[in-house]
Amino acid sequence: MLKTTDESVAVLVNSCDKYADIWPIFFHLFFKYWPDCPYPVFLGTNEKIYEDPRVTTLCVGPDKSWADSTRTMVDMLPATNLLWFLDDYLLWETVSTPQISDLYARFLKLHANYLRLSHNGGSDHLKPVIDDKLLELLPGIEYRTSLDNAFWRREMLLKLLKSGESPWDMESFGGLRSDKYSGFYATRNNVFQRTNGLERGKWLRYNLPLFKRDGIAIPPGRPVMSRTNEKAKTIKRYIKSVLSPLRPIIRLFNGK
Repeated sequence: MLKTTDESVAVLVNSCDKYADIWPIFFHLFFKYWPDCPYPVFLGTNEKIYEDPRVTTLCVGPDKSWADSTRTMVDMLPATNLLWFLDDYLLWETVSTPQISDLYARFLKLHANYLRLSHNGGSDHLKPVIDDKLLELLPGIEYRTSLDNAFWRREMLLKLLKSGESPWDMESFGGLRSDKYSGFYATRNNVFQRTNGLERGKWLRYNLPLFKRDGIAIPPGRPVMSRTNEKAKTIKRYIKSVLSPLRPIIRLFNGK
């Protein structure tokens, strides 16, 4: 295990063994589009090892809950801070390492707890900081603890994880728990050009042309979401975005 140094940072890919079939696709795209990634890369799993010399596997044991497994892998990570990925965050364009390094330097300068590397969610509660590149995520904002790509201060992530919770709980109720802390920020633009590969365990159909472009054959055994279901999901996301301004009020009545 690497020695932890002050303000060290590592990439953490959050996963579990039931998604082992997508690891080769994730890492093929990750290293194709970010070949000069300057940070050590770790994959959190249950018991399976991903055999790649560029990746260190953190085995956390059998699943208890998403939050419990995540807490264990974050505890095992030999870094003060982490750059968060989920296992189906598929990169489709080249990553600018100077841009990522600059954002990490800003994260440190701000003494931040969290810097989301995308603009999604809750813009009515944002205010500019430093310049036109970064925004502050004020208490009460929706998705203040979004599991999108982000730099996290490890100790803050550990504070906000609650035993037994799901990723969706973390985004909803973890945000409520975060309201008593400062130091949450986001970029004005999406830094990583990527898509979500899966939803509810199924490949999202809109990724198929991108797989074809990159010569990727998806492994058998995992279904592709039907056009009808994918269209319904799109409509549901649109309705959710329209109702987004009401989320802070809803959270006050349903908070944990």
